Amino acid sequence: MTAVTWMTPALDVLVLTLLGGLLWRLRRDPAVAWQAHEVRLRELFERLRVLAAQSEGVARDLDGALGTHEERLRALLRDAAAVRPASDDHGRTSTSDHLVARVQRFAANAMPIEEIARRVDMPTAEVRVLIGLRRERASRARDQA
Repeated sequence: MTAVTWMTPALDVLVLTLLGGLLWRLRRDPAVAWQAHEVRLRELFERLRVLAAQSEGVARDLDGALGTHEERLRALLRDAAAVRPASDDHGRTSTSDHLVARVQRFAANAMPIEEIARRVDMPTAEVRVLIGLRRERASRARDQA
C-alpha cells in the first residue's frame, strides 16, 4: 500500500514535467530554425559554386600553361632533330641530348616518372612531356613503316 500512495503523485509530477517540456519546445517556432538551416545551406552551396568556378578557371590556366610548355619542348625537340647532335672537339654530344637520352633510357626500363625526374634533376612535368614525345615519335615511326 505504501508504494501505491507515493507512486500516483510521482507519476503526476512526471506527466506534468513532460507536458511542461513539450510546451517549452513547442513555444519555439520550428520554422525559424529550418529557415536558418536553409540559409546556411544556400550559403554553403554558393561557396561551393564559387570554388568550382575558380577551380575551372585555374584548370584552364594550367592547361594553357602546359600547352605552351609542351609546344616549347616540341619545338626544342624539332630543332634537335633537325640539327644533328652538336659535338665538341672530342666528339662528345651536347648535355641536353645526353639528358634526353638518359630520360628515354630510364623510361624504356619502365622506371617511375618521379624517379626519372629525381635522377636527371628535372621537373616531373618536363619528364612526362619528353616521354610522351618519345612515344609519339615511336608511334609515328611505326605508322610510316
